[in-house]
Amino acid sequence: MQLKSVFLLAIAAAAVWPQAQVLATGLPGANKLLLTPRGNFLVSEPSMVTNAGRISFVSRGGSRRSLIEGLPSGIEVTLGGGSGPSAMALNGRTLYVALGAGDSERRGTVQGTSIHNPAGASSAIFASILEFRFSGDVDTLGGTFRLTPAQHAVLADGASLDIEDGNGGRAQVSILTRFPISVPDPVMVYRFSNPWGMVVVEDGRALYVSDASQNTVARVDTATGRWQHVARYGAIANPTPVGAPMIDPVPTNIRVYGEELLVSFLSGFPFAPGNARVVALNPKTGVSTPFINGVTSVTDVLWRERPNGAGQFFVLEFSANQSATPAPPGRLLRFDSPEPVVVAAGLITPVNMVLDPATQELFILELRGQILRLQLD
Repeated sequence: MQLKSVFLLAIAAAAVWPQAQVLATGLPGANKLLLTPRGNFLVSEPSMVTNAGRISFVSRGGSRRSLIEGLPSGIEVTLGGGSGPSAMALNGRTLYVALGAGDSERRGTVQGTSIHNPAGASSAIFASILEFRFSGDVDTLGGTFRLTPAQHAVLADGASLDIEDGNGGRAQVSILTRFPISVPDPVMVYRFSNPWGMVVVEDGRALYVSDASQNTVARVDTATGRWQHVARYGAIANPTPVGAPMIDPVPTNIRVYGEELLVSFLSGFPFAPGNARVVALNPKTGVSTPFINGVTSVTDVLWRERPNGAGQFFVLEFSANQSATPAPPGRLLRFDSPEPVVVAAGLITPVNMVLDPATQELFILELRGQILRLQLD
């Protein structure tokens, strides 16, 4: 069945649907949202407090508890927020958690540059993917697993850890793979690791990871931990007179779309309206083709198949015009055709979304710490 469509028209005014409902709050710094097999949620939460990153379990009713605490985290100074646990992927009883560069990064002496923290990093396992193999389904675990800085060091040495959640649950933890903390850059001095999106594919044999700082997509073998870049995205033209003539593409999330991957892009400063996009990436060839253009500050994309076999696509925008002062709220766009419809407006810092195919409910995660619920049908 052919689902692929190419949407290349710019955003136009459209009717706004009813506002989404608040499902849960109290998730500070929330980064990514994952739907569990029984319809609950996992939320990754980096923190500006050293090694206070966590994975929260949020029930369908909106109650929160910690599933994992003590994850590497620290102040990411260039953005003024926390860097730590970010993208997640769940395959059966195995949870993969990507970690950012944490407090490894500091501002350089020249504006727009980054250097390594001269005081050192607070954890030895930043810029890695942790693998948690649970003793039971994630929905049945009732306690909290905790890691300590000393255990971070053990993991960094290549060992596995057996930990308990205090409620009968057990997990084996190890580092699946490690990425370079940084790579040299002629303009920025260093580009630090920032794994932003991750998806499990090939019946669990591989992960694909998008890096918002390196502007890459990598494939990770889940059996060996071996990784390689399958795509690199070059700078794009700045359509405004503000800032440098070329700007970073900034890939955000990544989704499976048949035999391809949909990759969304925020685009960098000055965040010009209509300068973001979504591409379709062939992971075998590394070739990307335009899919949705003319969008703004995109943090996520997902799709569903309609009863008539057609594909319907949703695009999440961090702001409708991030370059404005003050910047207006974000919004959710729906594409049934090249002409988008605004499904939800007034979203405050939306960063991620998931669709429950069983109920046709869409859930949006806001960086300020909320999960919103929207009934699609």
